[in-house]
Amino acid sequence: MNAPDTIARPTLNAVPILPSLDFSQTRDFYVGNLGFEEVAAACDDYLVVQRDGLELHFWLSDDPLQCESTSVFFRTGAPADFYRDLRERGIDAIMPQGDKEHPVRFHVRDPHGNLLMFADAVGISH
Repeated sequence: MNAPDTIARPTLNAVPILPSLDFSQTRDFYVGNLGFEEVAAACDDYLVVQRDGLELHFWLSDDPLQCESTSVFFRTGAPADFYRDLRERGIDAIMPQGDKEHPVRFHVRDPHGNLLMFADAVGISH
């Protein structure tokens, strides 16, 4: 007799922590331009924003190379809708040309150089 699988499987949720050279500029871009909303943080040297289940945390850095070398990859069920929304907001969201098998549907750079990549959630096992 086989016992049923009763082991609870934990839900995992990863939240990227990105560098920011200036919280005011970062807040203006993510909240004012990308449609995120700021979430209250417990301290003054940390910024948290969220939108549609996407959450980003920021720490203050004085090194532009850290921002230019940092990226985050989001999988979403409707990347075309998100792309359209960002374009309507005037955001320069870039779609790679040519390679139809490329997993990245589009990408955006924030004012400090952090790269945000967006792709389909299709093919992810839950």
